Amino acid sequence: MGIHEWIYDSSIAPDLRFKVPHAEKTKTLKDRKMEVELGFDPQLGFKEAQRCLNCDVQTLFSTDRCIECDACVDICPTSCITFTHNGEEADLRTRLNAPATDLTQDLYVSDELPTKRVMIKDEDVCLHCGLCAERCPTAAWDMQKYLYSVTKAGGIKYS
Repeated sequence: MGIHEWIYDSSIAPDLRFKVPHAEKTKTLKDRKMEVELGFDPQLGFKEAQRCLNCDVQTLFSTDRCIECDACVDICPTSCITFTHNGEEADLRTRLNAPATDLTQDLYVSDELPTKRVMIKDEDVCLHCGLCAERCPTAAWDMQKYLYSVTKAGGIKYS
């Protein structure tokens, strides 16, 4: 994808998520069929939607193009990219720039690079902001749109 296809005008900010308003506990505990989450009103829903960082656009890494300049590491606002020597997953998690505490989220580990290091990316921390792709001088990073599409019963396809 060219930069014009995935870039957006949302700046990166460490905004906190807005919590969905809940009904009073005294009422919900008395009535198990009562809806607990009340949902966002239009104003709060709009504020929450402003946090969107294009989750349908994924970063792809090409080992053969990488010159290990670490420009992507420098520009990453969440420190989700690390270049280090390969090892067992438990050991790798201790050597990342940002702690990878969610053990259910796999790490992306590249093939071995010329210096015998690997690039590791924690998808749980990545914002999909594309700064790594913008900064990379060799286009080792690319942004590609990803749409999950699956066929359901009756031959109808949903995206």
